[in-house]
Amino acid sequence: MEEQRGGFFYGWVIVFAGLVLSLIMFGVVDSFGVMFKPISEQFNWDRGTISVASMVNWIAFGLGTLLFGILSDRFGSRRIMIMGGLIFIAGTLLLSQIQSLWQLYLYFGILLAIGRAAAGVPLMALVTKWFTRNQGLALALAQSQNVGPAVFAPLSVFLLAHYGWRGAYLWLGVGALLIIPMALLMRDHSTSSRAPGRPSLSGGGASHPVSHSLLPGMTLSEAMRTRAFWTLNLMVLGCCTCHSCILLHGINHMTDVGLTTTIAAQVSATMAICGMIGKIVNGLLADRIGAKWAIAGFLGLQAIMIPLFLEAHTVPTFFTWAVLFGFGYGGPMPVYAMLFREYFGIRSIGTILGAFFMIASLGMGSGGLMGGVMYTHFGSYAWPFLTSTGTGLIAALLALTLPSAKKREVTVTPQLVLQPSYNQ
Repeated sequence: MEEQRGGFFYGWVIVFAGLVLSLIMFGVVDSFGVMFKPISEQFNWDRGTISVASMVNWIAFGLGTLLFGILSDRFGSRRIMIMGGLIFIAGTLLLSQIQSLWQLYLYFGILLAIGRAAAGVPLMALVTKWFTRNQGLALALAQSQNVGPAVFAPLSVFLLAHYGWRGAYLWLGVGALLIIPMALLMRDHSTSSRAPGRPSLSGGGASHPVSHSLLPGMTLSEAMRTRAFWTLNLMVLGCCTCHSCILLHGINHMTDVGLTTTIAAQVSATMAICGMIGKIVNGLLADRIGAKWAIAGFLGLQAIMIPLFLEAHTVPTFFTWAVLFGFGYGGPMPVYAMLFREYFGIRSIGTILGAFFMIASLGMGSGGLMGGVMYTHFGSYAWPFLTSTGTGLIAALLALTLPSAKKREVTVTPQLVLQPSYNQ
């Protein structure tokens, strides 16, 4: 295999490119929390109305992940990710020009969501196909959505202070151009030539792609008939509802109780950095003790930290919360992908992950919308934050009910040698 010439495994290039790509995309989307109040004040839109943009974004993202998951199984990930990058860049630049609510919903709610969806699931599907050993670490590194705010929250505050929110989005759009070279580094596993010392993925040593139907695992319809599929989807629904309310409204809450925007952004950056650490630690832990037990602990940690955020009023307390909550909320996502591979194999992994991300997106959108609507109604974030705690605890309890998963074995036939991925 040409990716492994000289002992070098090209899968790690894909991981690095995925890290940079997802950092930019999720960082730009998460910067909406910094722009929230300035946009609200300029147009006199209440927080519930603006929060609808986040709900639209997550619904569009969810539908997009299902579509692009199917397309990645059929056509590979690289071209889809390039297309998504172009749409995302266009949406970011157009955000600097909004004049009305429908434009906010279209540019932020639709274009950014479609662009991000075209990169998200194809990237996860690609990494799960390239890696078996160190898969938890690879997935954790490739999905850097948690670390995006660590870079983009302080950057957005700086750009906002110097150029206003319109200029900030213009510069963010220019920076997002880096997405394209990262997408060009992607290589679809099925187009690889044979690795030295490894069996070919196609009969007779030819370099044709392996038939999708011959890969080990379940189809989406088969997976949907299992308890594990629905347990995992209910888990992510509760998990995402739990932390999405904080991610969208956290800076609003901190500035409401007296923190400056700069300090609030630093707290968010700390949370993001600890989220990335939590993601890597949970990925490594899942490789050692099993994904089920690793994910349950991290889901519980994020949930029990929310009341501390609600009661915090001093800067040190907010930073303490950021470390613990960030560690908890960052960990679960790469482990979900591991669990889906363990339970359902890689035959339709893109399609199955697409359906999963659609459910996750409903949770992300619901949490953000809940925070804005309840704040408008009650005048505080107490009820939405406590509701988030409840959904997070339910997700942790559901994780403990997951059945034990058995690793799928490689299937060998006279015509074809099948491998889930190359070990690395």
